[in-house]
Amino acid sequence: MNNLSQRLKNRKGKTIYLLVFETILLLFIIYYLFVAKEPINVVRVAISFIAAAIPLLLELLLKMSIPWPIYAFLIVYACEHMMGACFNLYLYFPWWDNMMHVTEGFMLALFGYYYLSYEEEKNLKKRIKYLLFAISLAVFIGFLWEILEYLMDTVCMFDMQKDVYVTRINSYLLSDTIGQIGKIDNIEEVVVNGQVLPGYIDIGLIDTMDDMIMALIGAAVFSIYALIDCDKHPLLRFEK
Repeated sequence: MNNLSQRLKNRKGKTIYLLVFETILLLFIIYYLFVAKEPINVVRVAISFIAAAIPLLLELLLKMSIPWPIYAFLIVYACEHMMGACFNLYLYFPWWDNMMHVTEGFMLALFGYYYLSYEEEKNLKKRIKYLLFAISLAVFIGFLWEILEYLMDTVCMFDMQKDVYVTRINSYLLSDTIGQIGKIDNIEEVVVNGQVLPGYIDIGLIDTMDDMIMALIGAAVFSIYALIDCDKHPLLRFEK
């Protein structure tokens, strides 16, 4: 514990930066709890409150060093889901969700790559092997997140898997002939219990696939960086 305290002291600037954000988040918790009385937003902010501390805890427990720009961004990123949900940024800015998942893929691949390979000198073959692991880690964590979204939607009646209107359907179920695909093009309206909708509602599948593709793109972007940089400017360091 003394070593942990010493490392915390050595990271004084990062600790102060974190405490500033945690104080702001705590004020939001108080506001949503006692003023706005929105318990769901209390939970969202509380999750960000915990998530914001993860980068510093990882530094202390895993003896790693996160460069200041990456560390500062990670703290902000920990709050972005809360901001998107509480302030409806996911609805106002359609790119907000994609940005979150691209960043998620990039950061997870970054961690997986440096964590697995920090003790070794890497040639191209080893670097590619570690990057494949990093990409797999990013996609796997993204997959677990999509399971969480699905469970929240089905159990708690949320809408984390955002729905979209579809104007075209291709399905074997629409064909009278086995083995042929039936199609419905230019869907202009769908009636559900008397309510007219401007298209067929896809209940989360497109959003789920889009999120996983974005995570893969983020991991691929980091992989390209790692291959070009050849560890000359590592974005994460572990103490040997």
